[in-house]
Amino acid sequence: MNQFQEIQKQYENLRQLWLDYWIQEVVFTYHWWIMVGVLILSFFLWWRLVDKTRMIEISLVGLLISGIAFILDQIGTSLGYWTYPYTLTPLERDLWAVADFSILPFFYMMIYQWFAKWKIYILIMILFALFSAFVGETIFQWLGIYVLLKWKHIYSVPGYIVLGLFVKAVIQKLHSLEAQSKKNI
Repeated sequence: MNQFQEIQKQYENLRQLWLDYWIQEVVFTYHWWIMVGVLILSFFLWWRLVDKTRMIEISLVGLLISGIAFILDQIGTSLGYWTYPYTLTPLERDLWAVADFSILPFFYMMIYQWFAKWKIYILIMILFALFSAFVGETIFQWLGIYVLLKWKHIYSVPGYIVLGLFVKAVIQKLHSLEAQSKKNI
């Protein structure tokens, strides 16, 4: 058996072990219900608070944040910086962190919606980054949903800030390109 086949065999064993663990020790625990509640609450609050006249633009912010947060989360878990003993779905051990698809997009979308000017946006983004890293992550850590391995909360702060600034810059660039295209018609 070559090395790749051995990896595939071990990976299949790991997948089955994860599925058994998830069914026996994760689903319907209070951790799991908290994640379900956070997911539902985030979407409910978003629907109530989103500026429906800008829904496509604000939703794009959320989609970009979700996609980037998901990729960064996959990198962090793959490198062994943190892990998630409790996940919403049994698909894969680190595949579906509720923060990536609900909490973070919700807050970034609301900050984007409420703070249009760059100066205040940057200030709010810094405050949000500090709050997320030291309060949000700590709560999820205390609940046992998020486990730091080779990571410290302070390391997350620049990432949260850069993520918000990057997405706002991308959206503004798209607005600029769209306006320019309309002029050329």
